[in-house]
Order: sequence, then structure tokens, then C-alpha cells
Amino acid sequence: MAEKPRIEELRDLLEREIAELEARLQLYQQLLALLDECSAGALSSTRGIRRGKEFRSRDGRVAARLATTRDTIRLSFTRPVPEQHPYVRYMLTALERLASEYEGLEYTVERDDEGRITSVIVTGVSRDSEDEVYAVLEFAAKKVSELPLR
Repeated sequence: MAEKPRIEELRDLLEREIAELEARLQLYQQLLALLDECSAGALSSTRGIRRGKEFRSRDGRVAARLATTRDTIRLSFTRPVPEQHPYVRYMLTALERLASEYEGLEYTVERDDEGRITSVIVTGVSRDSEDEVYAVLEFAAKKVSELPLR
């Protein structure tokens, strides 16, 4: 009989600890978002960023960031994405097509040690190509952020 109240006390203690940890996690996520906003503000004043957009997963975590400067658009993934991912393959194929259509348009794919994509940087973006390039990167970021993390 003495075991049951002890188990209940332990369960209550663990539930309180979990609630406190969840509250701390939420606070840290808010602080991180605030820090990102501050750093984005600093970047926009120093580097001329015109547009910036974050793509969040269903649980509220930032999955990707898209930033546009005068002639560059950068898509950064917070967690590396495999190149075999269908939306990433679509993005790379579309960028290859756009690079052949628009003179001076080039893209660079940055990878981690395991070969997964961490970011894509498109340079030489003209006013004519900006909307198409942005749409391709935005679509890929949106779709990657909607999928569950593995």
C-alpha cells in the first residue's frame, strides 16, 4: 500500500518537472525568435536585405530561412536536407533551368559533411528573374518545412 502513494508522488513530481521544462523551452524559443529578428534587422541595415522570410514546421521550429539582397537570394535550412528529397530535387532542377535561361544567374549549393544540403545561394539575380527564383526557393522551403523531421 505504501508503494502506490509513492508512485503517485513521483508521477506528480515528474509532471510538474515536464511542465516547467516545457515553459522554459517556450521561453527559449521566443528568445531565439527575438534574437533572429534583431539579427535580421542588423543584417538588413548593413547588407541591404529587402526581404526575409522564415518557414516553420508544425511544432513552431524554424525549418528554413529565405533572404533576398540586391542580386542574391539565399535559402538556408536549419537542419540539413538530403539531395534525394523530392522537393529539393525539384528546386535544383528548376534552378538549373533558370540558370540556363537567364544570363549571369548562378547558384551554389552548400553541403554538410554527410553531403546533405544546408543552403542554396543564387547570385546574379536580375529583376527579370527574381520572382521566378524566389518562387522556386520559397516553394521548396515551404514543402520541406511541412514535412515531419526525421
